[in-house]
Amino acid sequence: MSLLSQTRTKEAATSPVPAKTRRPWRSAAKVAASLGLLAALFTLALPAVSGASLQSALAVLARLSLTEVLGLTALWVLGLVAYAVVLAAALPGLRVAQGFVLNLVGSGVSNLAPLGGAVGVGVTWTMLRQYGFGHPSILLFTLVTGVWNVVARLALPLFGIAALVLVGAPVSRSLLVTTGTSAALGVLVVGLVVTAFTSEAFWSKVRVVVAWSHGRFARLTGRTVDPDVADDLTARRTEAVHLLRAERLPLVGGMLAYLLLQGVLMWACLAAVGSHLGWAEVAAGYALGRMLTLVALTPGGTGFAETGAAAVLIALGGDPAVTLAGVLLFSFFTFVCEIPGGALAYGWHLLARKRWQVSSPADEPGDLGVRTSG
Repeated sequence: MSLLSQTRTKEAATSPVPAKTRRPWRSAAKVAASLGLLAALFTLALPAVSGASLQSALAVLARLSLTEVLGLTALWVLGLVAYAVVLAAALPGLRVAQGFVLNLVGSGVSNLAPLGGAVGVGVTWTMLRQYGFGHPSILLFTLVTGVWNVVARLALPLFGIAALVLVGAPVSRSLLVTTGTSAALGVLVVGLVVTAFTSEAFWSKVRVVVAWSHGRFARLTGRTVDPDVADDLTARRTEAVHLLRAERLPLVGGMLAYLLLQGVLMWACLAAVGSHLGWAEVAAGYALGRMLTLVALTPGGTGFAETGAAAVLIALGGDPAVTLAGVLLFSFFTFVCEIPGGALAYGWHLLARKRWQVSSPADEPGDLGVRTSG
């Protein structure tokens, strides 16, 4: 899971709700419900959709060689490096190595618990402060990477459909409706986001909606209305536009490389277990699965992503047991490996954080960068 799956700010992770009003049992209930849903998706939904049992998929996975596992691991790490380039571009002064560490630590923490994205962002925020970055720069970094991640994942289904059309793959009506709806939703959301960043006239309407929504929410929850909320958001938008223009090449190039490498990793996982699906079919399954990682009901959308990807791949001709094994193998790298990987990355952070500290933190609003210490 990337930082794009951790779009909440540190303030969201440390809500100013008084301790006496908090109800620990509600948090426990949410965690229990999310874990129950995750278990149901893997033990009931995924086998039902794929038409294969988990035991049959595990039997396929048992045939993997050490060489294949090491090759897939190298491909996974290469994708993480590509995403680290995106993170470094989103926070001037941040090194690619720091981006690599931040991504793994934040994702690993987020994957440990349902709805853990806010905790992951809080950990990332703390690490960036230890490097010497200021709150305004970190807030902008969180905003840009969050929006950039969501936009990229929502745009993927359109690419999946285009790939199927390009190779003339037979597509059933139900699959066409599912992927077509996902692509249409992605195009709509991406179009709105792009328009909000590029059109001042459209943004003026967004400001009105934001101010009205904030006022309604504040009154319904008994909180104080912030009269500056629309102005603050506009200031963040202006900073984000400047950053996107200045760093557009590494932001776009890094994200495209990351998405491509993850797609290649899914294809390699399927090929390693014996799947003969073509690149277009794999692209369609990968696209829907990555979009479903945005579902926040389970950690990183896990369970939903695997079920959606398996459904598409099998509908396009994939062998049930082999496809299920390939999807689970891909999930192993993109979800499970991030947890121990995050622990190792945090150790790297502890060893290198003094050497990685910046010499001139960006503490003033509007200051988007820092000068590194060397």
